[in-house]
Amino acid sequence: MGETEFVIVLTEHRNLGNVFQPYLIHKRDKFYSTEKLVKPFDINSVEYELKPHEKELVLLIEKYSDERLMKKFSRAKNVSEFFAQLDKSTFEKQVSPYIEQCMFEVARILMLSPVRLLNKEAKYANLYDEDEIRVPPLFIRPEFYFDRTKTETRYHLKIFIDNKEIPLLNRNVRIVTNNPCMLVSRNQLLVFEKLDGKKIVPFLSRQYVSIPRSIEEKYYAGFVKKTIRDFDVKVSGFKLIEGEGKKTAVLNLDKNLMLQPCFILQFRYDGEIFLPNNNRHVAVLFQKQNNEFVFKKIKRDAKWEKSVLATLTEAGLQDKNGYFEPAETELSEKNDPVYVFVNWLNKHKNSLKEKGIFVEQGALEKVYFTGEQRLDLKTKTTGDWFDVYATVTFGEFSFPFIKLKNNILNDIREFELPNGEVAIIPEEWFARYKNLMPFARSKGEKMRFEKHHYTLLQKVMLPGDNSFLQKLKRLADTQENIPLPENLNAHLRSYQETGYQWMAGLHKNGFGGCLADDMGLGKTLQTLALLLNYKRNGEATAFQDSFARKDQLSLFAAQSPAAENIQPASLIVLPTSLVHNWESEIQKFTPSFKIYKHVGQQRKTQAELENAVLYYDIILTTYGTVRNDVEAFSRLKFFYLILDESQYVKNPASKTYKAIGKLQSEYRMALTGTPIENSLSDLWAQMNFLNKGMLGNLAFFRRFFITPIEKHNNAEQQEKLQVLIRPFVLRRTKAEVARDLPPLMEQVVVCEMNEGQQRTYETEKSVIRNSILEGIEQDGIKSSAMIILQGLTRLRQLANHPKLLNNVEENQSGKFEEIIRMLENVIAEKHKVLVFSSFVKHLELIKSRIEKEKWKYSILTGQTTNRGEVIRQFQEDQENRIFLISLKAGGVGLNLTSADYVFIIDPWWNPAAENQAISRAHRIGQNKHVFVYRFITQGSIEEKIQQLQSRKSSLADKFINSNNPLQEITKEEILGLLK
Repeated sequence: MGETEFVIVLTEHRNLGNVFQPYLIHKRDKFYSTEKLVKPFDINSVEYELKPHEKELVLLIEKYSDERLMKKFSRAKNVSEFFAQLDKSTFEKQVSPYIEQCMFEVARILMLSPVRLLNKEAKYANLYDEDEIRVPPLFIRPEFYFDRTKTETRYHLKIFIDNKEIPLLNRNVRIVTNNPCMLVSRNQLLVFEKLDGKKIVPFLSRQYVSIPRSIEEKYYAGFVKKTIRDFDVKVSGFKLIEGEGKKTAVLNLDKNLMLQPCFILQFRYDGEIFLPNNNRHVAVLFQKQNNEFVFKKIKRDAKWEKSVLATLTEAGLQDKNGYFEPAETELSEKNDPVYVFVNWLNKHKNSLKEKGIFVEQGALEKVYFTGEQRLDLKTKTTGDWFDVYATVTFGEFSFPFIKLKNNILNDIREFELPNGEVAIIPEEWFARYKNLMPFARSKGEKMRFEKHHYTLLQKVMLPGDNSFLQKLKRLADTQENIPLPENLNAHLRSYQETGYQWMAGLHKNGFGGCLADDMGLGKTLQTLALLLNYKRNGEATAFQDSFARKDQLSLFAAQSPAAENIQPASLIVLPTSLVHNWESEIQKFTPSFKIYKHVGQQRKTQAELENAVLYYDIILTTYGTVRNDVEAFSRLKFFYLILDESQYVKNPASKTYKAIGKLQSEYRMALTGTPIENSLSDLWAQMNFLNKGMLGNLAFFRRFFITPIEKHNNAEQQEKLQVLIRPFVLRRTKAEVARDLPPLMEQVVVCEMNEGQQRTYETEKSVIRNSILEGIEQDGIKSSAMIILQGLTRLRQLANHPKLLNNVEENQSGKFEEIIRMLENVIAEKHKVLVFSSFVKHLELIKSRIEKEKWKYSILTGQTTNRGEVIRQFQEDQENRIFLISLKAGGVGLNLTSADYVFIIDPWWNPAAENQAISRAHRIGQNKHVFVYRFITQGSIEEKIQQLQSRKSSLADKFINSNNPLQEITKEEILGLLK
């Protein structure tokens, strides 16, 4: 018994014609028996293990099994119905080409595998060795011959296997498939790669085909041209030119079917265009020249085309279904998507040209510039300016970079060149120079920048000469190492010394700065240290242009020959309520300074103000006074112009801001705990005061910073703004400098009465003084205790706010406004404050103002019934920052450690109650440093009591330690309090 063998048989299907079928056969004595038609479910059979290529053959042949054809080409219920309904047209156009393609794939495997092919008659079951059909391992090569004569054209066909001709004429040839052709001749399966079997049939019975002259041109333009294109051809009687011809690669910027920009790569051979995904390897051009036929056969250069594709891939292009586009990482354009394609061309056009790849533009709306684009920069310093010489080059055109300012600022990518081409400005130029452009001043062909924009110049790493780079470095180094003035009567904490050095660094470079420390951290002291250091310390200022009246200097010339080089006074502008505090701080820390106060209705004349500039060190004035006396102030030039609580000028449209803007000074500083209260426009106003033009004009600032940041929370613009202002703003919070602070800090805030309040107070004081004197004269001190107590209390109420006395018409209070001002700072700096008062009505007045401002608050008085809930809300609600507490109600049982500020708004003679109030915040469990402010009205009974306490006099002892001080006080001591 022989072995079982897997074979392919060529047999006749009753409906389909010639087909291949897989069989298992078994060797008998002189024949082979067909054991089994192999189906896909037999692939893993244990009785015969198929090899991988045998399995592949089974699966390929299964594709045209009756059942599979039925499912693929019809909706018939069974095979019989399918073949009954199958018409000739469907079979020839759809079914037969499908089967022939499957059979061609089977033949390709047979050409390279040991599987045998045998012929099998449909009616016989057995096979014989003489039925074997050999399958050569090579495709059969056809060769056509065309011979044009004067009367006709003859053509015939020869076929070759490995250059050996196989005869066709009068041979018993069996056509197995038509397209591509497979035929059996002399027990060989001859497989053609692409020849149609119909082209062979004529030459089975004759040597050539004759074409008459009458139809030859049409014949040549059609059949002959296609034959030359697809097969080897030999001709006579006409010309056939073969070769590559002139080849050119062209990258065409065009639009795809979706009207989106794309690159289309074309391989051009003597005018014939091939696309990369076109499988046509040959093109044939046909011409008739003087009754002569000329064919040009162009063969594509696959190696060259592959190298062109590799070049484009290396340059960053990717193939998207036959269209090319830059890699995904580059397709990030915010504007017209064509820009990314143009930019890619600008980068690569020259290198492509060097490698024989040319660029064209197709059906686009505009002609874009493609080619070299360059920005050349040079820099130099001129005084306080930085000059940047920047030249843009687009191919043959060069012009100053400043001409692109409008494009850069408005994100306009397109710029029309003189020849009408549209240049696309690189996105990199926008990213790199957009921050610079708003601040560039055009001067001829150069851009000029003020020194306070050095941070922007650093950011873009501009090239420059040594002096340019050195100046940038010097401006960036704002921390000086300048010793503190020897005659400063204070010891600066570490962070305060840092602030002093920072301000000194700004001074050295002529910059203005904003010291924005939290309330209570000593902005005044740091500023005084700065002023003291530069007091006539080699900083004499030429002053001859400071006065509008030329005779003013000559007035002082006899007294001071060097008057024109005298350092002028520094002007400090502040809220009215802070005048006294500044005066007190100056006297305490820098007593060598001569102070001139230009405030109130009794302030001096213009001439005296001009004199003061020359002969005083510091002039104190208020925002309202500057606004009213702007003409006088604007005629002078000051050494320093310092704004305390500079948020007062946050509104650029206000009269105050405009008045401050007219003042002249060598140097400027701003002090505030809240540089931004409501909007970034607050910041612009203050920075524009300090370094004019640093943030551009307000319209620009609103467009480029306020709107993107406040409306869209644009992090990129926030960072750009930070870069601009960072060197000029120094802010430290209490938390940041906590280790330098004592646990508890106390400060007296001396408040000035306004004029109406002062008049009311003096009138009432006179009445009370007379009433007390009359009572003492008649009844003695002990019997007059009630009258004395009532009178002192009444004065105390007037010192706080006249509204505490119902029958007084005056409704304004200097202390009240200062309390509100400091509450604004506490809220803006996000702290919490306890506000203590002896008078519930005083708290009610503050409460009314708080509600008007729409601030969150809590209040605790003797009338409060839900005490625990009120305390809890204040402790837990982070937005609730103000707790109004009456001294009596807050005396015991309170633990309010969430607060870090305490306001004692109406101190009195017994500090024990106040200390108990302070302990509400400063006690065990408090992890913050507590600031305590006692508000005292200047020239009032409050100030007299405070002065007594500070002197530790016997009278103070009576008030502080005695249970009934009025029983021990003398008439003289009473009158002393009422002076």
